[in-house]
This record gives sequence, structure tokens and C-alpha cells, in this order.
Amino acid sequence: MLMLGMGLTLVADDFRRIATDPRATIVGTVLQLVVMPLVGLALANIFELTPILAAGLVVVAACPGGMFSNMYVHFAKGNTALSITLTATATVVTLFTLPLWVQFALTLFKAHDGGAVEMPVLETALRLSALTILPVAIGMFLRARNPAALRWERRATIPGAIIIVLGAALGTSSNPDLDKIIESIAPAAAFAISAMTVGTIVPLLFRIPARDAVTIAVEMIVKNTLLGIVLVAQVLDFEAVLPILAFAAFQTPGGVILLIGWRWFEQRRSGVLAD
Repeated sequence: MLMLGMGLTLVADDFRRIATDPRATIVGTVLQLVVMPLVGLALANIFELTPILAAGLVVVAACPGGMFSNMYVHFAKGNTALSITLTATATVVTLFTLPLWVQFALTLFKAHDGGAVEMPVLETALRLSALTILPVAIGMFLRARNPAALRWERRATIPGAIIIVLGAALGTSSNPDLDKIIESIAPAAAFAISAMTVGTIVPLLFRIPARDAVTIAVEMIVKNTLLGIVLVAQVLDFEAVLPILAFAAFQTPGGVILLIGWRWFEQRRSGVLAD
């Protein structure tokens, strides 16, 4: 249900826009798929997280933007077309890159506690694809045949998200204690700040227009955390969900800060030009 709802928000033109705006799309995609996961790994190392918590933080870092990122960009009067393109492209690619990043994190950090947590990358990618590509494709097909089907999106995604979180919590082999919850907060906050900073500064260094730069920044901070929960629920312990939930508490304020900051900048720039 969750992925069907996501498919209802996408159309084929979301992918065709890549050719019309390649520079911003390439920079945003590389940041999303490569740079931010590396930032997540660095923060997991700095905060000396356990392999499972490190994997959860990397899942957050490697997740694409979500439906809400498109909404934030729209209200901020950013480049909505670019936002949708980045979201659509990264959503498809991360079906295969997410398992790779998670396995890398598990392998890298297992020495911290001597554990040997393994995740079959190919099997996980195929399972995640089956859980996502088919329902997303069905959602896109329904949207193409009947544009009014978009109104079904919320009815599909909200129940789907609730079922996934409850299923992961009830099916876990251990109950995370308060210390693990607290341990997840600081890395999640640090990643949120890093995402806003990297997402804003790097595009500007590549001389990407400010409107596109803030769009990319929103895509870095407003993540599709539900996709991360899908992965964690399938192959990892529920403890790995904690960094995802912690980050979810920071991404909304982060998105609002970018939205307000960009609107203020635009109004001030318009006033200067008018003078």
C-alpha cells in the first residue's frame, strides 16, 4: 500500500526532465547517492555507534527525498520540477544502492563490538525491488490512466507506514533500551545539520542557481524515511529503526528552516532589485 501510494505521485515526465536540467540533476543525485552516505558513515564513526545503529544512520543518509520534499520545494517556490526529478531518479536507484551501503556499514563497524551481522546484498536488493518497483509501477499506471487517482495516495501511504512500523516493532528479536534511543539522537541531529549545509554549499560551488541549490538542499534534509523503514523491517533488527525515527524528528524543522530562509532571501533580493 505504501509503495502504491508513492507510485501515484510519479509520472513518466519526472524522469525525462533529467535531460533538460543535467547539471543540477547530476550534482543533486551524486550528493544523494554518494556524498551523504559517506557523511553518514563518518558520523557513525565519530559517534562510535554499534553496527546496527550505524546501519540505521546510513540508511537515513542513503534514502532519497520523499513526497514531502516536493511539497516543501513547492511552498518555498524552489524548482519543483527538479525536486520531483531528483526524488523519482533516486527512488529507483536506491533500491540497489541502499543494500550496498548498509552491508558496507555493517562490515565496517562490526569490529566495534565483535559482532558479525551480515546482509545478503543481492537477495535484499531483489526483495526490496519486489516490494517497491511493482507497486510503484502500478501506482504510476493508475495515475497515467486516471490523474484523479492521486487523491488515493494518502489513503494508501499512511496505513502502509503504520503497518510497517508496527510489524518491525513486533517482529524484532530485542527491545531497544532507553540508552540506544538517546544514543541515536545526537548522530541524527548532526546528520540533519550536515545535510542542510552540504546540500546548500556544494551546489553553489558548482555555480548552480540559488533556486536550484535550495531545492537540492531540501532533497538532502527531507528524506523518504519510510523507504528506509521498509529495508530495516525486512533485513535488520528494529534497533536500526531508531536513527531513522530520530532523524524524522529533525527533518521537518530542517525543511521549514530552508523554506523560510529561501523565501526571506527571495523577498530581500526582490526588494533590492526593485530599488
